[in-house]
Parts: sequence; structure tokens; C-alpha cells
Amino acid sequence: MTDEKKNELNVEEVRELISKVGPSLGCGDFTYDPIFPEGRKDVCVVSHMAEDGHSYGFDTLYLVWKEGPGRMKYKEIKNTRSTKDYIMIKEIVINNDGSVTVDFGSGGSYSGSPWSESKRIEFSQK
Repeated sequence: MTDEKKNELNVEEVRELISKVGPSLGCGDFTYDPIFPEGRKDVCVVSHMAEDGHSYGFDTLYLVWKEGPGRMKYKEIKNTRSTKDYIMIKEIVINNDGSVTVDFGSGGSYSGSPWSESKRIEFSQK
């Protein structure tokens, strides 16, 4: 079994992890299905939405991977606590050096100001 296959992420396990560690405002919290880079299942990006049920909510993006057999790790990429905007994941690319570049943005769903961002994230898959 290859290292990549051994470190393959399960969609439900990823959602369960991020639901536990993601912020909660008590109502309407939701973790979306992870998005994987083309041809890979050992690293992903997942969005978590936290809402209070009437006036406030925001999204948080996470990078998730396995470090060794069975040990899932995560790193927050971006949150929209200040703008309350929804975040859309546009693309995930594995770079030649093993890092990940994530392109994401928002139509300005709450702030009224559309934006986009690209982040390069280093992570270890020991």
C-alpha cells in the first residue's frame, strides 16, 4: 500500500473533525464536504459555517491532512468573522515542493465587497 493510499482521507471523518474543532455560534453550524486537489485524496480543504440563527455568521476554511497512519491534522486558512461573508473555494493545487495553494474568495455576500485570495500553505505528511 502506498503512503498516499495509507493516508487517504475519509469524507465523513474530515467533516466530523472540523465540526468538532470549528467555531460554534449555537445555531446553524454546518461543515461542508471537503474539496480535494485533482488526483489526490490525502489532503483537502473544507469550509465550516457558524451561525447564531438570527443576525451573525461566518465561514472558516481549513486544510486537512493525515500525518502518519490515522492521525488527522488541520490548519485554519481563513475566516470571515469580521466581514460575515461566505467563502467559496475556487481551486486547490499541490505545488512541486509539496505545499498546497488554495484559491478562494467571496462575492461579498454580506460586506458588499467581492474579494479573492490565494494562500500557499506548507504542511508535513510524515
